[in-house]
Amino acid sequence: MGRIIKDPEERRKELIDTAERLFIAEGYDQTAISDIVKEVNVSQGAFYYYFDSKDDVLVAVVDKQIALMESDFHQIAYRNDLDEVAKFNSMVRRFLCISASEKKILSYIHHARKATLHTKLMAIRPFARIAPILSEVIDKGCNKGCFHVERPLETSYLLVVLMASANHMFYQCDDFFKSINTDQSDKESRARMNMAMEDLLGRALGVSDYRFVLEI
Repeated sequence: MGRIIKDPEERRKELIDTAERLFIAEGYDQTAISDIVKEVNVSQGAFYYYFDSKDDVLVAVVDKQIALMESDFHQIAYRNDLDEVAKFNSMVRRFLCISASEKKILSYIHHARKATLHTKLMAIRPFARIAPILSEVIDKGCNKGCFHVERPLETSYLLVVLMASANHMFYQCDDFFKSINTDQSDKESRARMNMAMEDLLGRALGVSDYRFVLEI
């Protein structure tokens, strides 16, 4: 079957989507660039036209996932049927309740010992794309008396970093729950961490009469 010429942006997206699917199905380390180009029916030279390495296409996959979350955050922020407390809660749930595919990608990243990969990931500025949207909701909530926060933007950055760490704990470190308390079930350990997160969010936002319920 002959190769089909496509618009460069369309071809790049196809490579990213295919790489993501293979990384999830086969694992990042088990997927070779040759596997990706075979699926897309392009040459390896075409792959290297868009990406310098397999790490670079992984970064593009993460960037795609961050863009989807960013879009979801904007949609939540502009909803007229939710107050600021409900919007904030929805954003937190969206951040923490990631999909099975996102978990697999994050699992590799968290366990990877590649300084260059983590440098490239930070270059797409994931926190800087999410925190300002969260900050707008917090700021409006402060104006309405729902929240009591002196520095909404700085608080948002700290909360996003905290939630990113929570993702690591909830989804990547299953052995952690067993090691900290062998007498309690995994479910009970997760419930304790969930309650701690709810309490911390309430305190960070200066909320005294609202209980955050996180669907983790």
